[in-house]
Amino acid sequence: MKLDLSQASSLLGRIRGLKVAVLGDLMLDEYLFGEVSRISPEAPVPIVRIVREKAVLGGAANVAANLSALGAEPLLIGTLQRDAAGERLMGLLARLGISSEKLVLDPSRPTIIKTRVIGQTQQMLRIDREEPRALDGNAVQGILGQLKRCLSEVGALIVSDYAKGIIGPQVMDEVRELCARHQIPSIVDPKPAHRALYQGATLMTPNRKETAELSGMPADGDAEVAAAGKALLESLGLSGLLITRSEKGMALFAPDAAHSAPWMIPTMAQEVFDVSGAGDTVIAAFSAAVAAGADWKDAAMLANAAAGVVVAKMGTATVTAEELLAHYHEQEAV
Repeated sequence: MKLDLSQASSLLGRIRGLKVAVLGDLMLDEYLFGEVSRISPEAPVPIVRIVREKAVLGGAANVAANLSALGAEPLLIGTLQRDAAGERLMGLLARLGISSEKLVLDPSRPTIIKTRVIGQTQQMLRIDREEPRALDGNAVQGILGQLKRCLSEVGALIVSDYAKGIIGPQVMDEVRELCARHQIPSIVDPKPAHRALYQGATLMTPNRKETAELSGMPADGDAEVAAAGKALLESLGLSGLLITRSEKGMALFAPDAAHSAPWMIPTMAQEVFDVSGAGDTVIAAFSAAVAAGADWKDAAMLANAAAGVVVAKMGTATVTAEELLAHYHEQEAV
């Protein structure tokens, strides 16, 4: 079972213009592309001659970029510093038409930068510049204020947790209270270290490794995924779970199936080039579809198709509504 072209087109039409909030850790993803032809005489490492570089939105900002590419209107909530990386991040947001008015300035922590060095087409090194720690009081109050101001006007809230400091007990307590008050789903991209913070979330989108760590159970085969997912649902009081499984596709636990068994969705990826940011694409597409009134199976199928397109791209990337429709058109032509 999968969405056909007309169903996907209708759903993407309903997504256009919908507001979806994104709360989480913002990052700047840098890529240095180069050529490798020799080994350094100083140490047994390759010398990379940089010939091109680019910077794109990362972390929660990439989730917002994916929402924007699909036609939704992201309301991005997070922190950054007015340093060089923060200015570049703001410029990238502006270029995509994503508002930065809900971002909170935090002079105590530098804007996060992840720099990947690519030799030919192979990632050779990643350099992280960050100071992951809990927010100070002023930054927390700024985040709470932005949540209160925007959650009454959105169809869903995405919590994009990279465990860099934005997501903490006070913030998640406010998320639970506000989502319950406004009757909107909270959809979490989790980090196992923050397991207890996700109690009572509507749905989580862990990958296979995160599922194993969150549940304390193996999650390789179908039966293991079913058992680990059910245990995770019960222990955290979730309404549902969407587990991404790389080449094995996805497993969806939805309330209409009473969580008796997950619905297995085979992958739609034709070619896997780079999985960087694929989880951001999945949660953006799924959440936008749910905000548009889609049932969870249709939302999961749209997210699965979006992931199949984005992993064929190099680096952190997004999928546009037009690319997704072209993908469905190709599938029907086969």
